[in-house]
Amino acid sequence: MTSKKPYGNEPEHVVVPPKSHGEKLDYTYIIGGILLWGLIGWGLDNLLDTGWILFAALPVGAVCGYFLARHHQRHGRLDGGKQQ
Repeated sequence: MTSKKPYGNEPEHVVVPPKSHGEKLDYTYIIGGILLWGLIGWGLDNLLDTGWILFAALPVGAVCGYFLARHHQRHGRLDGGKQQ
């Protein structure tokens, strides 16, 4: 005995995709950009014996991290990064 499905080949259950954690990913990119560019600025400050490059590099890192997060959201893989 088989029950008839109302719409042909559709499954009997509904698959709900997991909730995206995009907000956490955004913060990760921004903090990572700040850390990376802060480290670069600190190294240049020590190399060139200055005191202002670190403070100029921190906002650059935040902006780079923000734009990288936006790019990742727009062009991220739809299959969650799984390869076949």
